[in-house]
Amino acid sequence: MRLLVITHTFPPSRHTNAKRPYYLVKGFLNAGWQVDIVTGSLGMENGAAETVVHPALRIIRRKDPVEQLCRKFAGHPSLFRFVSLATNGLLWPDECVLWSLRALRTCGNATGYDRVLAFVNPASVLLSGLSSRRVGPRWIFDFQEPITPFFRQLPRRSPLQRMMVPVLRKLERHTLHKAGRVVFTSDTNRRTYIQDGLVEEGATVHIPYFFDADAFRAPAEAISDRFQIVHLGTFDWRGARSPETFLRALARFLEKKPGARPRTHFLFHGNWFADHDHFIVELKLQDVVSINPAVSYSEYIRKLRRSPILLLVVSSLHSLFMPSKIVDCFGSQRPILSFVPKGSEMRQVLDTAGMTEFACDEFDVTGGTAALERLWDRYQAGTLSGNADKTLFWSSEVQMPRYLNMVAQMDGAA
Repeated sequence: MRLLVITHTFPPSRHTNAKRPYYLVKGFLNAGWQVDIVTGSLGMENGAAETVVHPALRIIRRKDPVEQLCRKFAGHPSLFRFVSLATNGLLWPDECVLWSLRALRTCGNATGYDRVLAFVNPASVLLSGLSSRRVGPRWIFDFQEPITPFFRQLPRRSPLQRMMVPVLRKLERHTLHKAGRVVFTSDTNRRTYIQDGLVEEGATVHIPYFFDADAFRAPAEAISDRFQIVHLGTFDWRGARSPETFLRALARFLEKKPGARPRTHFLFHGNWFADHDHFIVELKLQDVVSINPAVSYSEYIRKLRRSPILLLVVSSLHSLFMPSKIVDCFGSQRPILSFVPKGSEMRQVLDTAGMTEFACDEFDVTGGTAALERLWDRYQAGTLSGNADKTLFWSSEVQMPRYLNMVAQMDGAA
């Protein structure tokens, strides 16, 4: 069986969206499939070697002209932001459209493949549906993120993009109604797409993010002996998923427990936005907070496993998303300090996984402070640990067979 994968990001890319394609490709290879990947270079260091090497795997990388342009201004924050905002505001359906057109041209009509798996975002991958000889029963679209339903929750800033949302909605509906399967990581998102008439319910499947069981099977390094809270990823520069509540809770905790300060450390690895610097200064946390760049996938897993406490922040404005980080936290078996809206799907996920002991509401500084105090007590007692019994549902050992079975039962093989 031959599989063609279209994904804007793939390891060694450090972009968060690279993990799900990696886990799925690994699963297909282990199941005996031949896999070709058409991908980009987003989040990759120059000259980086491929993370996955397999005799049945071929990786074709097509550079994104817009990403290459933005990289030229990486050392000039103001110019970088201007160029990024300009391309995001003017290019349609999104700033990745030139890459998507290149990728789709490389794929042709995908003849000779039994299945085609296309990851969304970027939204411009949906342009594949405009060809009468391309998208069909063999195609699977995997939604890591919503598109037009999200723009209803958080409208785009560009007047041009807002004006074009109805056109994008028609494109989305047209393409998805041609596909054999549409997979959603969030069931809330799946139900929203059905209610909006964007996809036929019978074509949809909910397969959540899952962690790679192999990555967490090897013996872990010793856990750091500091009272360390770790966040690997990014926050939202538009304020929908901000570190503010956590940082205020941390400052209040240190006021109440001044003796904890010498051992307390907030370690961040990812894309930190300068807009958030003022929280650190205002709350006098310079001696406690450490901001670092994003790390490779292997280093990401290593840091997750040796971190005493993991931080998870979920916004009510992102109710259609499932953060991929949540399942990697499950795999690491470390306690999670979480700021998650009550009643949300992600709060239910944490509850099902038995990981709500240190959970509080999205903007609950008092609750966050109390959770930190409980964590400090556990830290002093040497009893900081996760819950292994209830998290296996989000393991590749459970979800990858579901994915393979779903693909095998589709009609329309070439």
